[in-house]
Amino acid sequence: MAKFPGSALRSRRKIDISPVVVIGLGRFGSSLARELMRYGVQVLGIDADDKLVRDHAADLTDTAVADATDVEALRQLGVDEVERVVLAIGSHLEASILTASNLVELGIRDIWAKADSDPHARILTQIGVHHVVRPEHDTGRRIAHLLGGRFQDFAELDENYGVIKLAPPSVLLFGTLDVQRIWEKYHVYLVSVRTGTGRWEPLSSGYPLSSTDLIVVAGSPEDLEVFSCA
Repeated sequence: MAKFPGSALRSRRKIDISPVVVIGLGRFGSSLARELMRYGVQVLGIDADDKLVRDHAADLTDTAVADATDVEALRQLGVDEVERVVLAIGSHLEASILTASNLVELGIRDIWAKADSDPHARILTQIGVHHVVRPEHDTGRRIAHLLGGRFQDFAELDENYGVIKLAPPSVLLFGTLDVQRIWEKYHVYLVSVRTGTGRWEPLSSGYPLSSTDLIVVAGSPEDLEVFSCA
């Protein structure tokens, strides 16, 4: 059974969750696993590829070479004893589906899985995966909104709702800032501003914005695009 030695924990955990198992140590899985480790979460990384496991052994709490489509192999590694598992196998559809089925059978309470297509995502959901993510799909949508050069960053939080980071458009630089008026006219909400000290603070009516500031604004992607040109 995989062990998560207490000494591997940092004195103060920045993400306060129990150990996580990551199955699949390709680019997505290994990046996610390393980020969890960076924030103090213990991670067991599993992959059928011995080289991938060796490459990431030093970065993770524990690693194992195993065929995750074999439910008994997962039991032997103690996967059935953890609360959260990330299934990072995306390109191998059969392996992803069989592994997801095994995780459901083991009664894992919180299963996250990567999908490479809409049908793949639908099957994973039907099997019982709790959270399905589409990294390439989501990144493509994000970049589409960055190509125009007005947004410095974009994140979609829900269907037809997101947040952007950008320099204040012209409409905010003349006259007194009125957050409610901006909402009524553009259907976007002014969230925060990065001050001259580099700190982010809530953005409220009356704040004297300048063209060198950065602001965060929330709304639908369509409304955000219109607002950024105002």
